Amino acid sequence: MANGADEVIANDNYCTKAILEPLSSLSIMVESGESVQNDPMKGKGGDSSGPAMQDAGSGEDAVTKTEDKSSESKEEVSLNRPPTGKWTQLEDYKRFSDSILWTFMMNFYDQKGVDSWSQGIVPFFITSNAYIGRTYAKLLQGLLFDLSLAKTKMASQMKLQKDEKLYIVELGAGAGKFSFFMLKALDELKNVLDFPLENIVYVLTDFTESNLNFWKDHHALKPFVESGRLDFAIFDASNDDKIVLRHSGKVLSRDQPTGNPICVIANYIFDTLCHDIFHVDGGVLKEGVVSVGSSQEGEPDLRDPEIIEHIQNKYKYHNCDIDYYKGVESDVDAHHFSQMLRWYQEFFSDNDPAELGASVLVPVGSIRALRNISDASESGMIVLAGDKANCHPEAFRGLVDPHFAIHGSFSVMANFHAVGIYCTSRGGFAMHNQSEEASLQVSCFFIPGSKENGQNSSDAFKYNELEKLDEERASQFPMLQQSFNDNVNSFGPSDFFAIQRCLKEEARPSLANVVALLKLSNWDPDIYFKFRDLVLVQVSSASCKLRSDLIKGMPHIWANYFELDKEKDVAFEIGRFYYGVLKYSEALKYYGISTNTLGEHHVTYHNMGLCQYSLGNLDSALTYFRKALALKKTYEKASNWIEKVTRELSDESKKQN
Repeated sequence: MANGADEVIANDNYCTKAILEPLSSLSIMVESGESVQNDPMKGKGGDSSGPAMQDAGSGEDAVTKTEDKSSESKEEVSLNRPPTGKWTQLEDYKRFSDSILWTFMMNFYDQKGVDSWSQGIVPFFITSNAYIGRTYAKLLQGLLFDLSLAKTKMASQMKLQKDEKLYIVELGAGAGKFSFFMLKALDELKNVLDFPLENIVYVLTDFTESNLNFWKDHHALKPFVESGRLDFAIFDASNDDKIVLRHSGKVLSRDQPTGNPICVIANYIFDTLCHDIFHVDGGVLKEGVVSVGSSQEGEPDLRDPEIIEHIQNKYKYHNCDIDYYKGVESDVDAHHFSQMLRWYQEFFSDNDPAELGASVLVPVGSIRALRNISDASESGMIVLAGDKANCHPEAFRGLVDPHFAIHGSFSVMANFHAVGIYCTSRGGFAMHNQSEEASLQVSCFFIPGSKENGQNSSDAFKYNELEKLDEERASQFPMLQQSFNDNVNSFGPSDFFAIQRCLKEEARPSLANVVALLKLSNWDPDIYFKFRDLVLVQVSSASCKLRSDLIKGMPHIWANYFELDKEKDVAFEIGRFYYGVLKYSEALKYYGISTNTLGEHHVTYHNMGLCQYSLGNLDSALTYFRKALALKKTYEKASNWIEKVTRELSDESKKQN
């Protein structure tokens, strides 16, 4: 599952289908709604020998204007509002992790399925782009390098076996778009991975069958499935204790562990798994319980996803001790939870001079998921996680109720700091993004392997020892540590998101800056789609070198295309670009792809007619203009072109006779 409540971006709210007249007369609508007339393309005139009609006037900015369902952020609504006026209790007070709230969330994703992302209900761009896919692939590359060298005690204990499969398991994979980008990034790193690419198996998991069916039928994923490098599984991260791969039949479980370490991908999933609430008030640890209610007089259908919009909760807090999870979780993990609660109680007892107290969410569901998956490997586990999360304990100061963000479903602020304590308590470590203001926090967690099925544990450690332990253990994986510093701390996925957002909000960014962003993004199709009109406006006056860079980059943009939102016709937009730089055959190719993948459209056929006319193929041009008119009987442009081309064909015939 994925969400992006912290993402903020200007809306792309203009059409995907635009008429292509010559750039000397092309008028394109920009974000502000102004009509911008671009400079003519060098060497392109408006005479009858070119693709434009002399009397056609300026090109249309758009045939249809459709709302762009942005994959970025939407304004989030808080669920922290206290009940006022009407309030219907849906559930009496109980432990937060046992609340019906989490059932509401599961119902939402189960019923909405992939539509949660394809229809823009849940934003996800920040964790589903070519840049972050390459970032995670580089982090895995660093780990594999360390394991291959096996120069340190911890690295040598992981026993990398290159003749066996190494599994990458993505939790809550949603639409599967991130996996596509990471798989392609691994392809690019094939020769420097220190592990056979054909033995790396990426496993997409989610709890709902509809998502699995979407992956199975997606044409961009099929080559990876056919090569044996991609598999699928139904897996409820918090509750299931085994992963059964749909294609190979392989089972990953405590009873059938794999010999190699497992890599877990957890993007926008930890903030949607169940949590518990604790306060540290005057040095006293208190548990929070919740009574779920609604602002409506009644909720006849508790499976209705819309119920989330009406939720209003009440909270109570009671004294408890650090052994809160004894008898609730397994004996092994109850010990680690006690370590965690002791850490927070000691830290906020010794470091609270203003007596502000602290409010801590304990990620119970996330820790259960890590336990279940780590048990399936004898050699340990690395977790690459990106989320709206807190990595530093200072963020927990103050006695408040938990904050919920509504974005179709809901989410909480994930507690990566607590996940790190759990991993450190199990003998592993955590590496956190050093930037506390990041829109997306990326952390790397490590849990060592154990032939005793993960029954590993560190001795009790005090709060002031945590960072030292993490640093000492992480230093045993120097290439992973360096890769994390280079690809996350120095400049990471959150920084990339901020850069593209900043450029998007500029009134008129330069084409050179847009091309630089495209290169930085690894030629991400969504980035191109956001700046498509600007590219067409400015490419006519661009230098030959800059234009050449764009021409070389277009095939990479298409290779990175993952069909999800059918209103984002990337092939059509690439066709527009090639037409604009006078490469009519290439434009025809991509218009054809657009028609074959997303269906017929009168504008596409019109533009194909313009391309054929520019190539001197009048018969073919006439065919496409007629197809455009057949799809839209009132389409005046097609009628005008049919009249013009018919007249020219007649004149040619008379000359020949």
